[in-house]
Amino acid sequence: MPRFSLFDCCAFLLTLLLVGCGEPLPEFGEVEGVVLVKGKPQRGLLVRFMPDPQRGNDLPINAAGETDAEGKYQLQYFYKDAEGMGAPVGWHRVLIEDTSLSRVPQGAARPPELIPRSYSNPTTTPLQKEVKPGEQTIDFDIGS
Repeated sequence: MPRFSLFDCCAFLLTLLLVGCGEPLPEFGEVEGVVLVKGKPQRGLLVRFMPDPQRGNDLPINAAGETDAEGKYQLQYFYKDAEGMGAPVGWHRVLIEDTSLSRVPQGAARPPELIPRSYSNPTTTPLQKEVKPGEQTIDFDIGS
């Protein structure tokens, strides 16, 4: 029968502690909603919730979702080795970007912008929303 020294036992316990003591994730709220542009649903918009440090949310976790043909989106986060549905609880600056503009071939004429550029910049976006614990619906109507 093998014998373990006090050093072996301590090293094993320390390893277990270090492996099992990762930084805990913050609380998340599940967010879904609809984005309308001038009252109509729009496919292919990227909706990003970025924590707003000026309103007390300095977490380094963004959440994003893309709109479908009905303008619906669901937020999903990716942080370190974790991913899941929702966004961290707290205040966020919301960015909405038209992803179709990124598919315009180089040198081709750009289509008219659906969303003002201010909505795609965290310092100029007029959209600020609070994510609360649990499930919630956060809708946007741009340009109405």
